[in-house]
This record gives sequence, C-alpha cells and structure tokens, in this order.
Amino acid sequence: MSIACKFELARDSNIYYSGEYIEGTITLSPFKQRQVEGILLQFYGRTKVAWLDLDKSAVVAATCEANGGQVMLNDFSSQELWQKTPFSDQQKHVCEQQQLTGQHLLQPHRSYKYKFRFLIPAQTPATSRCPLGDCEYELQVIVQHPKKINKAFHQRIVVKNKLDLSQNITAQEPCSVSSQNDYGQISLCTPCIGFTPGQKVPYHLKWHILQSNHKIIVQLNCFITCYSKSPRNSHRNIKQTINQRKHLPGETMAHLSLPLDCHISRDYGVDEIMKFEYMLESHVIDSNKKVLLTATLPLIIGTTPCRYSQDEENAEVLCYDNYGSFNDETITKRFNLEMDTTVGQPVLDSVWLLPIRRQTHLRRSLKYCYKKLVKII
Repeated sequence: MSIACKFELARDSNIYYSGEYIEGTITLSPFKQRQVEGILLQFYGRTKVAWLDLDKSAVVAATCEANGGQVMLNDFSSQELWQKTPFSDQQKHVCEQQQLTGQHLLQPHRSYKYKFRFLIPAQTPATSRCPLGDCEYELQVIVQHPKKINKAFHQRIVVKNKLDLSQNITAQEPCSVSSQNDYGQISLCTPCIGFTPGQKVPYHLKWHILQSNHKIIVQLNCFITCYSKSPRNSHRNIKQTINQRKHLPGETMAHLSLPLDCHISRDYGVDEIMKFEYMLESHVIDSNKKVLLTATLPLIIGTTPCRYSQDEENAEVLCYDNYGSFNDETITKRFNLEMDTTVGQPVLDSVWLLPIRRQTHLRRSLKYCYKKLVKII
C-alpha cells in the first residue's frame, strides 16, 4: 500500500457515550508521490437486520400446483418446495462528513495531520450484535484518486448508553407478580427492578403446585425484537437465556447475576428496528419440559445504581460501577464485613454480597503431591 493512515483519538480507548464528542487527529504518511482529488472523513453509524422466514403461502401454492389444484394432506410421494423469504432492513443513525483537504499533491516520507471533531447524537442506540443483525459505528477516511480506485481506512467506534437509576423512582420500588391456573399458583417478587451490569438480581419465590412431578425454574432472559419493512412489514423475536436456576417446591430466596455486557435500557423510538428487553421469568414445567405456568417481571438496566433509603451509605456500593457512574472516590473497603447484620426486610438480605472465600485446598493438595514426587525422584 502506497499510503498509511493512523487514527489518534483524544482518549486511550475507542469507547464513547451518546452525547459526547469524538475528537482526535488523523495522520497520513504516503510512501510515494500521490496526486489526490481530496481526502474525506466520515463518521457513520447504522443498524442492519436480516433473517429468513418460511413462506407458508408459497409452500401451499406450490404443493397445490404439483397435485393438480388439490391440496393433498400427508402426501409424502410429492416433493414440497420449501421457499424462504429474506427479510432485511437498515436504519441510519448518524452520517457526518468532513472535507480534510481538496486537490493536493502528497509528497513521500512526510506526515499530514488533520484534526476532526464529531458529535454523537444523544438518542443513538449503543453498539450491539445479535444473531439477526448488528449496530456499528466507525470512522472512515476516503482518499480520492483521480485515475485509481479510492482507498478507505476504517476505525471502529464503540458507543454506549447511560441511564441514572438513582433518579428513577420506578426502578427503586419493590415489584411483585403472581399467576395461577389449574396447575398451581406462583408468586415472584424483587426488592427493585433497576439493576446495573454485573449486579446480582435477588428474588423471593413462593409457589404451590398440585403435582409432585412438576418443577419450577427461574430464568434471566433477554428478548430481542427486530423489525423489517422489506419486502413487507414483519418482525422476529429471539429469546436468549442468560442465567437460570431450578428450585424445589416451597418458598425460597435466591439471586441470578447479570452479565457485564448487557444492554442499557432506553426509550426506543417508533422507527427503531432492533430492541432489547430483560425479563426475570419463573416457569412451572412438567416432566416433558412443557411450560404450564409463567410469572414475568421486567427489569431496567442502567449505569448508575439505585440508592436504597434504608442503608444508603452501604447500598450505593452494591452495584457494578462502570463508565456511567459519577463517583469520584474509588471503593476499596470490604463493605460486606462492616455492614449491620440487623436488616429489616428479608428480601433485601439476598442483595448483600457475601465475603469471597478463596478455596486453597486444591493448591495445598498440588503442593503436597509435588513434594512427594520430588522426594521419590
């Protein structure tokens, strides 16, 4: 390649939050003398989805045509034509351009530096990927040659969202849901519905089932919904199970952990083609793993944790602190050893993080075996 391009961002990492500015410089170093028509810098962000759906109407029409106009049921002698319809759509979030230079003669073994600054819109979705599509942002430098193919250089940008749960009253209130039918009754409750990535989601579960072979399972699920308008309006749902736990009949308190890379909740627009939602679900299943009864609680994922009024000084350090927090002081004390043991609500007890016990018995066993082996040798 006759020219090299280097992106130098104003910060060490390429992670930015919506509403921030992307600043930096671009250094072009040609190895040969090049005449360029112009150098264009572009900040581009888009969401793209695509999937295949079975067109049942086309299958019926093809089968009917193959059988002379009559629909044959359970006819395995004829070969059905399984047709799948491709659905795809694309949404542009940001597309800003900056002309770095016009017609210019680049001299070899010299460095040409250009400054840039772009604003990330506050309502843009975060960088994400799923089996049906992705949302990506990038900086692209296009070197326009008069008689040759234009050369492009890319720099990936990771965009994240922010949500302050300490100011959200709805996310701090306890929430409970119950459901019942002919198979039994189930009740699920949490001390709050607002959590941060990496935090434990405590819950209180109580149920009564009529048959002993029925089991209950609690799942932390992520629901992804994608929309498409080509070739017609359609949508596709995906359910991803993040974590789950089985329970025996009775009443119990437990927790499930959120991953560090879960998506931050936001208000989705009408025209958005990709949406993420997190749910805490409890299912009653039979021996054939058929779902008989379900209770669902929606969760709100934010960057700044909720603050409990009962023990605000200790509760603010319970959540995962990431780039979205505005705490100036670094938490270094072991708060789980200094908290008061007389907590009023039993449900909140499952929120406290227990001391980490380092299991050193394996190291001791390996050390003992190593000493014995040395003596034998």
